[in-house]
Amino acid sequence: DLSSGDLTIDVAGDISLDAGGNNIRLKYGGTQVGQFKNVSSDLEIHASVQDKDILFKGDDGGSEITALTLDMSDGGTASFAKHVKLVDGAKVYLGTGGDLELFHDGNNGYIKDVGTGILSITSDGTGIDINKGTSEYMGRFIIDGAVELYHNNGKKVETTSTGATITGKVLS
Repeated sequence: DLSSGDLTIDVAGDISLDAGGNNIRLKYGGTQVGQFKNVSSDLEIHASVQDKDILFKGDDGGSEITALTLDMSDGGTASFAKHVKLVDGAKVYLGTGGDLELFHDGNNGYIKDVGTGILSITSDGTGIDINKGTSEYMGRFIIDGAVELYHNNGKKVETTSTGATITGKVLS
């Protein structure tokens, strides 16, 4: 028991922490702030103080960054400092049953509803655009306005309050 100073453990090999009680507790000034637990051979990492977050920090080019925050006051919401990257073929599953999938197969990107409901794309903004890159429209869906369909960035069909306007020749 040290009343002041630091404790340094310096060994040539590995350091093993072996707790027969299945918990390794992390304390600061006598207050437990976290622990590592063995539960049915699963490693659990616990933040012990109510509503305190788990932060993953590192050094990015000489600056300390917080790469990931798990917000315990918001049910564990994960906030990444930058991107989440998955290899081709790996999927992001959303929903308890994984009913919504987002993935790229190496050639094409997919948003796929594999559940029993409807895939709904909504906007609280001014509308929804489907583009080629950022410079060429394919379709526009304007809130309280027109639906516009394009060919090679030229508007060919537009709905109006009285019907639709078609530019060019209609072929049957």
